[in-house]
Amino acid sequence: MRGDDRYAPVAAALPSILPPITREEADRAQRMLCRKFGGKAHGSVNMTHAVRRYPVRRCWISLKPTRGESKGWGRLIHDVSHRIFERRHPTFRAHDGGHATLEREIAQFVAASGWLDGGLRPKARVKLSTEERRLVRLERTEASITRWLAKQKRAENALRKLKTRRRVLLRTLTKGAIV
Repeated sequence: MRGDDRYAPVAAALPSILPPITREEADRAQRMLCRKFGGKAHGSVNMTHAVRRYPVRRCWISLKPTRGESKGWGRLIHDVSHRIFERRHPTFRAHDGGHATLEREIAQFVAASGWLDGGLRPKARVKLSTEERRLVRLERTEASITRWLAKQKRAENALRKLKTRRRVLLRTLTKGAIV
């Protein structure tokens, strides 16, 4: 079905050579696309739970730049669009009218989001020195102390109020028993 003229805007929305994609990028892209295009606002009550998260397909991962939809970004966009389209329109066939439009919208979103430029790649972790790690632990410990002191103060206030209430209740009970 990809030779169809309906899918020409999809190809126009993406660059002719798509960059490599890692497993982590594919997983994040799938989840974010399903959340963005598979939400309740896009369909019937069936869309409440959006599209289930599927395992990353091997054909989505590509360590080299790709063309078209056989592998990499193109394949991921095509497969995710099918899952969302099937969920939106359970009685329609796979390439019925509307699927090309949805796939074009997803392709435009991916291109505009900067994901093809590496926007979904995990950030490189900075290796902290021993002294920096100790400073981070000290900051966390001080923050914990502050939180626990606030809890202690709230507990003391609550106990003070409860003791006052108990004293008032005991006073009213003893006055009622004497009369």
